[in-house]
Amino acid sequence: MEFPIYLFISFEIDERLLPVTSCGEDKLRAFRQVLIQRIDELIHRDLEKLKWILYRIDVNEKKLHEMLKNSETDAATIIADMVIQRQIEKAESRKKFGEQENDWNFDV
Repeated sequence: MEFPIYLFISFEIDERLLPVTSCGEDKLRAFRQVLIQRIDELIHRDLEKLKWILYRIDVNEKKLHEMLKNSETDAATIIADMVIQRQIEKAESRKKFGEQENDWNFDV
């Protein structure tokens, strides 16, 4: 799985922290761990920046609050999983709608 560059920039994650491997599952696992650590730092040091990033990524705020309220898992892990899930949803949507031909013609 390829991760959008803005995820690395937004969370200030150095791509070199991820393993050099062809296995997408290993990269995802490593990325998830680094993301959890970075989100935990933001929770404790810059909550406003974290909120801004989540808004930009379009993480469902209502669903996030519900998950945080009803889960025993730590907040950073929940948030990281939601960020990853949202990115997967966006990629699937782009793939699905990108393959269809555009019927609109704006040429005059």
